[in-house]
Amino acid sequence: MALRVRRIKKAFGFDKTKTEKYVIVPDRATVVTFDDLCEQIATVSGVNNSLARHVLYGLVSSMKTFIRQGHSVQVEGFGTFIPSFNAKSSLIEDEANIDSITKVKLRFLPSTELREVINSMEFEFDAADSTNDSQAESETDPEGGTASPSEI
Repeated sequence: MALRVRRIKKAFGFDKTKTEKYVIVPDRATVVTFDDLCEQIATVSGVNNSLARHVLYGLVSSMKTFIRQGHSVQVEGFGTFIPSFNAKSSLIEDEANIDSITKVKLRFLPSTELREVINSMEFEFDAADSTNDSQAESETDPEGGTASPSEI
């Protein structure tokens, strides 16, 4: 199954001229719920739904414990979660302290396996939900198939 994309017209904040430009954006599907994820895990692993749910809760609880301690957490086949933050710089040594932290975040580095999935994704252009500022022919594949990023 391909990721559907569409074309929008947008003014970018970093563009000082505020010129509207065309850009391709994902036409994302709905978010997979925790219940749906547990059900799928139970189906593919052969365990019951309740056990899948408890294991996932245990994973998240354990990750929170290690992350609070400042550890990165690596989940094989999934990726690594790294606690991080942004901080203001200062010319004065004493001003570079805990109060200079402006944003705390959790970085995620996907595993090689997940990166390969992302890098091999196929895309399908959705002309119906895209801008129609020009009278050009539809950019969809005439066979109704999928396209690579260079073909969109």
